[in-house]
Amino acid sequence: MENTEENPIDHEVEFFRRLCNDVCKGDVNLPTLPDVALRIKKALDDPDCSTAKVVRVISTEPVVTASLIKLANSAAFSPSNKPVTELKSAITRVGYDTARNTAVSIAIKNTFNPNKAGPLKDHLKKLWQHSLTVAAIAYVLPNKPPGINSDEAMLAGIVHDIGKFYILMRADNNPALFNNKETLEELITLWHADIGKVILESWGFSEAIIQATDEHEVLDQKTVRAANLTDVIIVANLLSYLEKPSRYDDVDYATLPSFISLSLDADNITKIMSESKTQINSMIQALS
Repeated sequence: MENTEENPIDHEVEFFRRLCNDVCKGDVNLPTLPDVALRIKKALDDPDCSTAKVVRVISTEPVVTASLIKLANSAAFSPSNKPVTELKSAITRVGYDTARNTAVSIAIKNTFNPNKAGPLKDHLKKLWQHSLTVAAIAYVLPNKPPGINSDEAMLAGIVHDIGKFYILMRADNNPALFNNKETLEELITLWHADIGKVILESWGFSEAIIQATDEHEVLDQKTVRAANLTDVIIVANLLSYLEKPSRYDDVDYATLPSFISLSLDADNITKIMSESKTQINSMIQALS
């Protein structure tokens, strides 16, 4: 008798075959960056924009306002523990770039929010926590290459896995995909960087952030080049898995080109993560 039982793995293969065809043809239904983030980004990118105007634009968005005040009072930005209670002081303390990053962060979270129970919600929650962790580590990481500031590193950390968010939202219409977690994770790992690159290009992000998103899992760089933002995100991404079971368990971080280019060895990796723990956790909590 012929076995007509469907192989569960076929669901994953067929899903990603369609997804890859869409990407190759440029036929991907990309999400747009929400209006709130666009308005705030536009205001903060204008060098002639006054603080008063920035406050007016951001104050129309209560969630962004509350997050900025919370971030300004976090250990990352308030070493003196002197609290701020209003938006203008919060923006002055964290700076325009961090204010923009906070708006983008909230916009991305809302864009990929399924607002329902089930496996997708659990996956997205875990992925969002990881993205914020990478962003916080990238922000505090020392020895950044010249020209790479903490705010740019933070933004790159927030969006580095944007392709995974998109894939999971597409998978929401294919519940069978979640029956084989190992295969799903393997296929997401294979394709998310390419898709993330396409999304960030459509959103008008900088070439450095797009490259970091595209190459953040290329651990063994074969070409000799100057250290850049990609190295910062590679390092921050790997450090986010310290003391957690992951597919990087057998990787000796200190021997990787990105760690070497940022002068990070086993000793100072441990020291950095220990000394920055409070700062990292406070940023994650504020951005959550």
